[in-house]
Amino acid sequence: MADLCRGLEHNESISEFEISDCLLRNAEIQSLAPFVRKNPSLHTLNIDGCLGEGGVDLLSSALMSRTHSIENISLDGNCMGSEDSKESFDAFIAALNNNKELTRASLMGNQIGKHGVASLARLLKNPDSKLKSLILRHNCIDNECAAILAESLLSNTKLNNIDLDRNERVSSKGLMAFLHVISRTPDAPIHLTVRWRFPSSTDEMSAIVNIRLNEPLHSLAAQLSANQYFIWASDMSKVKLHFDGKGLDCSETPFFYCMKEGDVVDVVTDSIWGRNLIEGSKVGLDVNWGKNINGVRGTIASNHTLSSLGYETALRRNFPLGHLLREFLEANKRTPSSSARVKVFRCHVQHNLSLEDLCEMDTVMPRVLAWIGCALGETDKERTFSAPPPPTVVRLGAIYHVLRAMPMLCGF
Repeated sequence: MADLCRGLEHNESISEFEISDCLLRNAEIQSLAPFVRKNPSLHTLNIDGCLGEGGVDLLSSALMSRTHSIENISLDGNCMGSEDSKESFDAFIAALNNNKELTRASLMGNQIGKHGVASLARLLKNPDSKLKSLILRHNCIDNECAAILAESLLSNTKLNNIDLDRNERVSSKGLMAFLHVISRTPDAPIHLTVRWRFPSSTDEMSAIVNIRLNEPLHSLAAQLSANQYFIWASDMSKVKLHFDGKGLDCSETPFFYCMKEGDVVDVVTDSIWGRNLIEGSKVGLDVNWGKNINGVRGTIASNHTLSSLGYETALRRNFPLGHLLREFLEANKRTPSSSARVKVFRCHVQHNLSLEDLCEMDTVMPRVLAWIGCALGETDKERTFSAPPPPTVVRLGAIYHVLRAMPMLCGF
């Protein structure tokens, strides 16, 4: 192996180099470094399961010094993202940032966690980056890491694949972060009916509460506390909420649970169910989402590039909004205008028409109405495969409600 590395030192014609499952000593990597640094033809570099302690630093230094960019790199199974390798991993990502033509990076099985994804986020936020595919299978990525990665894609128009398969700690909360990036959570207000029974009684009480689709469910606490018949107002820690037979995490939103106007939420006081409203208010991801634009404008400005999170990740059955996530990822394979049309219809028209949002869009309203009129229609060739066309009455009904609220669009 040492002879091979020395023999490559002055080679300038090899375009692809691949080696795997063969531990390279630092001396061998030092011999290989001139080949990585100087070869103008090299565009693909795969070194899987070969780098020991110090090897990543030597390779990063060589990559940083290249005058011709690497296009495809794979460093799977090198444990380079562990907590003990923070500085080395940061140096490696800095080197990737210097390779402006990089389009694919595979970092499977590298123990990448919170620090690692924070470093990767700097790469994804780089406006000069041309990275289209990032493979992160078999790492230590959890919901917080997923939120950091999702936030880094708010303005990214290049990356269309980030493979998170086999990161078992990414649950519905992490997937929700990506759904927010590619469509933005609608903020239309809805009314829910909350009902409860008095202890040792069959008498049932109910109250109508108002909440926005993007508002955490623990905000219902104030409304319930103000109700004179809600006997737990002085001790909200005993209150749990159920919807459709399941306990609710009150840090989540009505949109997360696919709630719509008029749905019924039950109060349950048995301590084995769910989180209470006070606990729910403390749960959340500490991520800076920048300027949080909601409504139709936010959906139009969302990410229309990301089209894959990995085959297994997108099919997670325990995510209530998995159907929307898959549909919007598929829609992002189309043109941005087609993708935006699908998302506007699904998030803001089909079930959650908010005239409050639409009234702020006078200048683009004709286009919005055109989207509503043909969105996912029977003859729309750009309709995503997983979305059944809505009945004509749904589309026409949406247009009717908009025009009734805004007759000035017709010149009245």
